[in-house]
This record gives sequence, structure tokens and C-alpha cells, in this order.
Amino acid sequence: MNKFRGGGRGGFRGGRGGGRSSFKRTNKLLNKHGKAYREQDMKPEPGQKRKYNVQSEQEITSNTEKEVQSAPVAALEDHYSALVGSLKKKPRAYFEELLRERKEQNEKDEESEEDENEGDSNEDEEEDENESEFDESSDEDEDEDDDKITDYLSVNFGSDVTHQLDVDISLVSVPHTLYKVQKSSNISDNTSDIKSVKDLENLGIDRTLINQWVSQTKQIQSKGVMKPVSSLMFPFMAKGKDVLFTDSTFENQAEMLKLLAFHCVNHSVQTRKRVLKNNAKLSSGGDGDIPGIRVQGFTRPKILVLFPFRNVAHKFIQQILKIALSGSKKQVSNRKRFEEEYGPGEVEKPNFSKSLSYQKTFLGNNDDFFTLGVAFAKNSVKLYTDFYNSDLILASPLGLRSVVGAAGDKERDYDFLSSIELLGLFMSDVFLMQNWEHLLHCLQHLNLQPSTPKHTDFSRVKQWALDGHGKIFRQNLVFSSLSSAQISALFGKECAGHRGLVKITPLNQRDQLSQILYPVRQVFSRMRERRADENLVEYLTSGRYQYFVDNMLPRLQKSDVTNIVIVIPSYYDFVRVRNYFKKENLKFSQLSEYSSNKTITNVRRDFAAGNVKYLLTTERFFFFKRYKLSKVSQVLFYECPLYAECYTHYLNMMAEDGAVSTLLYNKLDGERLERIVGPKQCRQLINSQQSTHVLMSE
Repeated sequence: MNKFRGGGRGGFRGGRGGGRSSFKRTNKLLNKHGKAYREQDMKPEPGQKRKYNVQSEQEITSNTEKEVQSAPVAALEDHYSALVGSLKKKPRAYFEELLRERKEQNEKDEESEEDENEGDSNEDEEEDENESEFDESSDEDEDEDDDKITDYLSVNFGSDVTHQLDVDISLVSVPHTLYKVQKSSNISDNTSDIKSVKDLENLGIDRTLINQWVSQTKQIQSKGVMKPVSSLMFPFMAKGKDVLFTDSTFENQAEMLKLLAFHCVNHSVQTRKRVLKNNAKLSSGGDGDIPGIRVQGFTRPKILVLFPFRNVAHKFIQQILKIALSGSKKQVSNRKRFEEEYGPGEVEKPNFSKSLSYQKTFLGNNDDFFTLGVAFAKNSVKLYTDFYNSDLILASPLGLRSVVGAAGDKERDYDFLSSIELLGLFMSDVFLMQNWEHLLHCLQHLNLQPSTPKHTDFSRVKQWALDGHGKIFRQNLVFSSLSSAQISALFGKECAGHRGLVKITPLNQRDQLSQILYPVRQVFSRMRERRADENLVEYLTSGRYQYFVDNMLPRLQKSDVTNIVIVIPSYYDFVRVRNYFKKENLKFSQLSEYSSNKTITNVRRDFAAGNVKYLLTTERFFFFKRYKLSKVSQVLFYECPLYAECYTHYLNMMAEDGAVSTLLYNKLDGERLERIVGPKQCRQLINSQQSTHVLMSE
């Protein structure tokens, strides 16, 4: 029984960008005992319901200060200042009111354009039937409405436009799931779950793709064509909303990859149909003044999806091929090369000494340096195409950063990113364990005006692209297994879609206390409050460091205890504390993601022999290595770790009597703290008048 008693490293890194430098291939299939064990762990408790909270941008930005965690100073300043600045901008409702006035003024012109489009629709469908393999039953394009919006925004407000959203809360209950849905004011349409094929058709999905989806899911229409989570998310995705989903676990990873692949293929299909439709108009003797002719971008690539490892990209391409290829149309160029470079490789025995999450994360090819171009042709899918001849680009942040380059590089190119209309970030939490700066650098080069246009027909380029509003019309889909300040800041800063944005988070997450195997005296120490005149970033960095040096470290020095592990999530803080230990001539050892295998072996041997009083380590070392240490007597967490599993990982090393753990936190750490102790006890820790609490586990 548990009872309370009162009492990124930043910079540009060459090589792997924070990932594991070794190229390791593991067994794709688990043995019978391992598989049964893991499936049992993944099953929810009987009667337990999963809850989700869908947040609008208003709630995301207004609660930023509560979500801020300790991070590299430069990145934190950039993210926080951007989000605070967005609150000062005019709300979306203000823009919509102005657009309604503009619409009334141009009502006559719009009616005349609609009449012309209706007159040409029958002829266009007959001409496209011979040129395209896709079904011509889609709804009217939204490009004309987009042009009207961007025309007004470009004239009056420029490209720096955001929106503040009102919230409408509703609850949706499905088996084993309870969702709290909050819709913003500019998502006023009735977005309902996907229950039948008709619902997909109403969203404008191509019929051929719907048939492929149904055949792949092998589900009867009466029982629904999508699983509950996908049924909730896809209507937002299909209508162009920006979506942040923070419950992308290993249990639903296959479903999320399938959903993302389905959406990407559909986007490519609809884009191709619009281009073919306009080609038919031009070939029939029209000119560049034809209404709706501007449906292209500066370059061909329209979709960019970033993955942390090749193994996830391999699964994604497999889903792409299943959905994009139907019947006898199964021509895939360079497939053998793709399987050799992205496949699982040689079969190795799984390492059962590692945790389930570790084996799932690094299962197969875990190389984190890659880029891949994919092109969709009429009867085939082409892999390894040149970026400028691709429809879809897959990459890791490190791989894309090597192509984009930096200021001053002789060979750099990012013009192929100028017309991205759909951005997907999958397993975004792993990007935090690699190099977050690589991701930010790449996103800063999206939807920029190309420096050297290649074969661009400007008469057919969308007007909002010419006006520099690509960011506003780009859809962003972010998938993560958890919510963090950096991901929320990225979503608030980079996702400025005019169609609205939605954040879906799980409620009542299961805590990690039940995973602790041995009796441990857990001490939770809350640092001082932030002063009114104190800078937030200074409080989270220097304030925490000074509190550790003045209050926590002296207590450790007075005791005779050895084998003390100090876990420091941020690499910046790790370097700062390490330098202080060197300055004070304290006897210590260190293990980080940069440590060589020889160093790790020597430090673990000395630690087990009792020759080390302090061992400084990082959360990234835990994430990429998951080594176990012997004879740990005390653990001190400099900050709440990003992954709650890191907390139990070190506590389960303390099997001796009298083991003590200490976690340093503040009131802004509620998000991370809740993943460790649960929501109820988290509120007690945050709101209590006492600064020290002890949790006794038996």
C-alpha cells in the first residue's frame, strides 16, 4: 500500500544526432514465452477505461507555463517566447468576421464562378476517366475557398497569422475508451466518428482507397471500418485540422501507421486528380485564366513524414504499398534495395534482460540516418526517387538536416520543401532523446520561397503559396507516446493551420508506482517557489541548479553512504553539475550517451565494488542503453524524467534494506510528475503546503 506522509542537449552533433551510434539488428519475432509475457503486460486491467482529452489551441497556449519543463536554455527561450507572443495576436474569430464581410462583397463573383464550374464538370469527368486510374467521385476542391482566405490575410496581415480558439466540450464513450473532445470555434462542423463506408465517402475519400482500407482491415461494415481511436482522429485529419496525439503507444502503433499511410495516399490521390483535371482543361484550349487552375506548388513533393528509426519507416512503407496498390497493380521499383537497407536484417535472439519498451523501440533496423523519396505513378510505386520527382519524402531529422545543411555550407538544398502541404511527425518523443535541434532546424526550412525554381509553371502555382502563406495552409500531424513542454511548444509554434488544431491526450494515466519491485523510501522534495520578478527560464535552469547545490548536495556529503546515483535528464544540466563536481574535487564517475563501451564496463565494475560515491548519468543513457547497476544504495533525480519508466528502472536496482530515492520537482513539473505517481497523488504533491513528502511502498 502506498501512503503519503507530510514531512537536450543542444547544438549540432555529427554522427547519429543523439541516437545509438552502433547499427544493431534484433530479432523481429519473439519466442513463444517472451511473446506471451509481453502480450500479458500490454493488456489493460479488467474494467479499466482509457480516457482522452482533446484540447484546442487556446488551452494549449494558455497552459504553456504550467507545462514548461527544464530544457536547453536557447530552445526554451525560443519556444516560450513564441507561444507567449502568439497570445498577443488577434483571435481567429476576428479574422473570420472580416472574411465574412469580404464574402458578402464578392458574392456575385462567387456565384458566377460556381455556374462555370458546374457547366464544365461533366466534360471534365469524361476526359479524366481515360487519364486517371482513380475514381472521379470526389467533392469540389477547397482551393478556391483557400485562395479567398489567403488573399485577405496576405493583404491585411501578412504571413504571421494565428488563431485563438473557443472550446466546446463533449464526451464520447467507446469500449475501453472514454474521450473528452473539445472543439474550437473554427471547427464548428459536426465531426463524428467513422462508423461506415458512407462516412468515409462523405469526407471525400477516394472510393478505390476505401475499398483497399476495408480489405486490409478485414472488418465488417456493421461493426465499423476503423478502430475507436482511428475513428475519433480521422475526421479531423480528413478535414485538414492540425492534430497532436499523445497516446501513440506500441499497442496502437500499427493502427496509427496505417491511418497515417491512408491519409498520405489519399492526399496524393486528390492532388493528382486535381492536376489531371486542370491538364484536361488546358488541353481543351483553355488558358491560364481558367478559374481554379492554380492547384500546384513550386515543387512536386507535397508530403513529408519524419521517423526516428528505419524500422518504423519500413513499417510505414509496407502500409503505403498495401493501400496504394490494388489488384494486379503491384509494381514497386527498388523494393529489393529497400528491404536490404530498411528491413529487419539478420535474425538475432531477443535480449530479455531489457524492458519491453526498449525491445519494441529498437526492434529491427534502428539506424537514425536516412532519407527516402517515394513517387506514386499510375500503375506503380517508385522508391528512391529524386526529391524533386517525389510525392512523398520519408526521413529522420538527422538525415534531412544533412541535406538541408546550415548557413555557410557550400552544398545545401531545401527548395524541395517549399510546397509541403502535409507534415507528419511520428514518435516525436524519441526525437527528444535524439537531437531536438535537428528537428527544429528542418521545420524552419519548410514552405519557404525557393531560391532557384526548377521547371515551375507559376501560372498554376497556388496563390497562397506565391504570397508566402504555405505554413498557414500546411496540415501538421504529430504523434507521441507522451506530452511534453517541447512537443507542445513545437505544436503551438509550427502548427498555424487556418482550419484549426486539436490536441488529444489520455486522461487518468496509470502511474508507475505499481512497477516498483522492492520496498523503497521515496522522498519528493519540492524546490522553492518562483519569485515574481524572476525570469521563468532562469528559474528552471539556474534556480534548480542552485537549489541542488545549496540544499541537496550538502546532505549527501554529510552521509557516509556510497553508490549514490544522480540522474540528470537534461544534458546541459548534466554538464553543469559535472563541472561543479570537478571544481569541488568530489570523487565521482559519469555515464552518458557519449560514453564508450569500455568506459561503461569500467564504471559499472568500480560502482559494484563500492569505489564510487557519486555516479552522474543522463536520461538518454537510460533510454539508449538500459544497463542495470549493482548495489545501488540511493538514487537522486535532479528533475522529473521525461519517461516515467526511467524512475522505476533505477528504483528497481535498489534491493537492499534502507534504500532511499529522492526526486526534486517544482509546481511546473506536474505533467511529468503525474506520469510517475498518478493524478491524485500528483495534486497532493503540487498543492501541499509542505515541501517534502515521503511515499512508503511495501
